[in-house]
Amino acid sequence: MGYAIQRISRAAGEDTRQRAADRAWLLERVAIGLAHEGKNPLHNMVLHLQLMSEKLASPERQFGSPIDKHLSAMRDGIGRVDALLRAFADFAAPQHLTPDLGAAVKRAFVLFAYEARRASVQMASSVPATLMVSSDSRYLGDLVAHALVACIEHARDGGRVDAAVQSRSAVAVLKVRADGGLGNREQALPHLDAARRLAPEAACELSIETPTAGGARLSLSFLHPR
Repeated sequence: MGYAIQRISRAAGEDTRQRAADRAWLLERVAIGLAHEGKNPLHNMVLHLQLMSEKLASPERQFGSPIDKHLSAMRDGIGRVDALLRAFADFAAPQHLTPDLGAAVKRAFVLFAYEARRASVQMASSVPATLMVSSDSRYLGDLVAHALVACIEHARDGGRVDAAVQSRSAVAVLKVRADGGLGNREQALPHLDAARRLAPEAACELSIETPTAGGARLSLSFLHPR
């Protein structure tokens, strides 16, 4: 089976409005998650700062440092916020990135973790941290994000989403699968449509299966770099 993945040539500016609308679907969800996920560790750090100040002012000191656990909690919170903001910065300006499929999947999992929890969906990924593919970084991240969000919607209310990569001789294939849950096909549809539009731009061969029994199976194939 051949994998001659080609882009569709389009007139300049032909799909600008549609692409902006597709991004808006993602950015609305990212903004909700960013506000929630950034707020929690920041509030936690404020609490630990208050506890540290109280312990430092106390004349009674326990054995060892009374602030070690608070410093550790603050370091963890700072790391979470830093990872979230880095992921958002890369998502917002993808033209500066390399076409790294592994990084795109990791970024999507970070940005839409709150979306999954809010939908009562468990997520798991067995994708390598770095996997370069022959694609356009301007569209790769959005394509992966739409695929992930579509699967979250198909697994909504008690389901599970799994992502894995199969590396073959000429191609890397990202498999995103949604199982279980009640699902919401109507909410998933705009993201599936956006993925179909983005696939040619990202030099991706896309396959979508949405069985009547529920769930979804998405396959994203990319050529390895030459």
